[in-house]
Amino acid sequence: MLEDTPEMPPKEQVDLQLSIDKVLRAVSRLYIKCPVPEEEKFRIYYARLFRIAQLGLEGTNAAPEIAKDVLASITADLVDDEAESIKNGHMKNLGKFVVAYSIPCLILYLVLCLTPPDALTSALAPLRIDPAILANFLILWVGCFIGVWLSYGIRTTTFSLADLTTRDQDRLMPHIRLIFAGTLSMIIGLLCAVNLIEIQIGMVSVTNISDSPMLAFIVGLFCGISELSLPSSIANRAHAVISSMK
Repeated sequence: MLEDTPEMPPKEQVDLQLSIDKVLRAVSRLYIKCPVPEEEKFRIYYARLFRIAQLGLEGTNAAPEIAKDVLASITADLVDDEAESIKNGHMKNLGKFVVAYSIPCLILYLVLCLTPPDALTSALAPLRIDPAILANFLILWVGCFIGVWLSYGIRTTTFSLADLTTRDQDRLMPHIRLIFAGTLSMIIGLLCAVNLIEIQIGMVSVTNISDSPMLAFIVGLFCGISELSLPSSIANRAHAVISSMK
């Protein structure tokens, strides 16, 4: 004799269950799976989510639509409670890496600028590196690091639930983000240095970074600020170059 097929819950209740699970996962990552667990805050949100589950999922009088509205309110409370500390904490953490990576670049830049040109030219001649161009690339990297720091502050003005646990869609760690963006900026700088691309801001061309530290800093700064669009931009440029080969 065939067993009765279990009755599937309504779609509204399934959607509510999934939404509750997402909020509970975020609360767990924020308050339990963290360096300093905050069990009291976790219990408060856990109790509220449990009552919502009872309201929207249990019994014949379940009200998933009402529970969904209450869940939205709880999500908004969670964002309000944590967005400020998370954004400022990430800005501080990212800023520490910016300083740590920028100081060596600036020190080497000063060494290149203050050392007699003849000594530098003879030292770098076997590598075929121009000291002035190398110095400008160091300033480009510093500009890029600062731009990446500014980029996060500019683009994260409105937080969502996902922003509380995930910094960006690419999921890069702060130090990896700086290295990644710096490398892409260096590629842009190399393309500018050999005149393969031209960057125009208003009526001024800023591609002559080989001769101007200020222009190199500006190019790096803009690359850092637009870090999220750099990969696709460079990939499209590389694809265009490869496609034009015969």
